[in-house]
Amino acid sequence: MNKKIKNIVLIILFSIIIIFLLNINVTTHYGRNYIVYEKQIPLYLKITSFIDRHFQYSELVRKITKGCSNKQEKVMVILRWVKKNIKYQPKNLPVLDDHVWYTIVRGYGVPDQFSDVFATLCNYSGVNAWFDVIYSKDQKSKIPLSFVKIHDRLHIFDPFNGVFFENNNGELADITEIKNGNWIPKYIKGSKNKTFDYTNYFENMHDIEEASLTRAQIQSPLRRIQFELKRLIK
Repeated sequence: MNKKIKNIVLIILFSIIIIFLLNINVTTHYGRNYIVYEKQIPLYLKITSFIDRHFQYSELVRKITKGCSNKQEKVMVILRWVKKNIKYQPKNLPVLDDHVWYTIVRGYGVPDQFSDVFATLCNYSGVNAWFDVIYSKDQKSKIPLSFVKIHDRLHIFDPFNGVFFENNNGELADITEIKNGNWIPKYIKGSKNKTFDYTNYFENMHDIEEASLTRAQIQSPLRRIQFELKRLIK
């Protein structure tokens, strides 16, 4: 068998192996009315869907942040976009939790999904962001809040209510200023709930550490690889 034939055989064998691997069924999860379900899909479908969502995020963020000159401008236009384009979950529809992109496509969600969409789009704009749940002082209620790091300062946003916070100097308040009571809620256009008591939550806010590889941060291929490697090591 000459070298040319050997190479052809190797290419065919390699192709067969790749096709076999790509058709292996893998598990994916989705939520419906707060119950998590599993379903099996071919690996190639999971990979291609992931890549497609990645490019959809990138293109959307490019359009949203067009003309922005700095990170704060990007975050603010993303906040306005989320408030304008994502609506509160209709009572007669099921609460779905699958991929962040599908929340954007549906155009509605529950409060934590607003924060998830906002944080994901911020990450795609080059700004590290994630969200966390903060409980009230009596532990009887909770709200999801988004945390965004801009130039080594951590800021808080409430995408669901369309709120950001300024200090007494009219600048975007950081988390230290908020914990010290130096904050004023500011409502973007379209915000309705302007009587919400954030003090009840800020006074009970735990120490927030910068997060990495949360769902909002692993929608890009490189971040996802980092996440999967970290999970394998553990």
